[in-house]
Amino acid sequence: MKHTFLCGTYTEKGSEGIYRFTFEDGNVAKADLFCKIADPKYISVQNGLVASAASFEDGCGIAVIDKNGTVVDKAVFEQQPSCFVSWHEDRIYCTNYHAGHFTVLAWQDGKLAVIKTVTIREKAGCHQVIFGKDRFLVPCLLIDEVRMFSYDLEPLGTISFAEGTGPRHGIFNKDYTALYLTSELSNELFEIDPASWTVKRQISVLPEGRTHEKDGAAIRLSEDEKTVYVSTRTIDIVTSVDTETFAVKQIVSCGGQHPRDIYRFENWLLSANRFSNDICVFPIRVDGTLGEMCSKTEVIQGVSLAVLDQ
Repeated sequence: MKHTFLCGTYTEKGSEGIYRFTFEDGNVAKADLFCKIADPKYISVQNGLVASAASFEDGCGIAVIDKNGTVVDKAVFEQQPSCFVSWHEDRIYCTNYHAGHFTVLAWQDGKLAVIKTVTIREKAGCHQVIFGKDRFLVPCLLIDEVRMFSYDLEPLGTISFAEGTGPRHGIFNKDYTALYLTSELSNELFEIDPASWTVKRQISVLPEGRTHEKDGAAIRLSEDEKTVYVSTRTIDIVTSVDTETFAVKQIVSCGGQHPRDIYRFENWLLSANRFSNDICVFPIRVDGTLGEMCSKTEVIQGVSLAVLDQ
């Protein structure tokens, strides 16, 4: 079955905004421009609507874009574009790395409205919002903490890491009994127990167990939840980790340079490689490891992937 993917980009070296390409049975078609917009560094799709980080003439914020690529509304509320954006029910959450804050917006009757901006600390490195059962978590890369908040935006505590860890992105399993978190600075994968919010296990995701080479990036979980995939930009790899043994299964090339985002779709893994300007596709084998790259398409400065018609 054919699906439509979108790719958010940096618009500093030839990209014009968000690009669109079709995907079918591991094959990607040539990409075209979906929406001309500045700095759509992160995108998220819900019910055919795209929420995107963006820069406008009067500042930065969030745009909501329909399935035809038309901006239907925008909210301007910060000086630099956010590095992460995600829908969660009727709200949009975004984080700003440099300003050290996250913002929650309401989407109602086709209009955006800022509910609240919560500042954790200037230059805290807020990098993602991870949605849990009764709370959401904000990894703060530059202060080696994950801050937790209720959906009423009340603080619920902190998960602390060793100095120089740099927690970046995480993902819960389906029943919220495990949180997998990857670090940008120490290049590690952590399993966190949501019953106690403590680290249960950790492992290096680099070859030969090396750490602290920086540039850990994205994290995804296989459909059967037996494999975690982590990308590392400095050495252009994707690492597969067994969730039962918490051992590295495989380390392979991302197919290009600087895998800023990876995206699992059915039994395929796509890698958005910023510096080589391409999206590469790998089949996921039965054991969770990745097969040989089977297709790729050009996207300039691609850094975020989402499915438009899922």
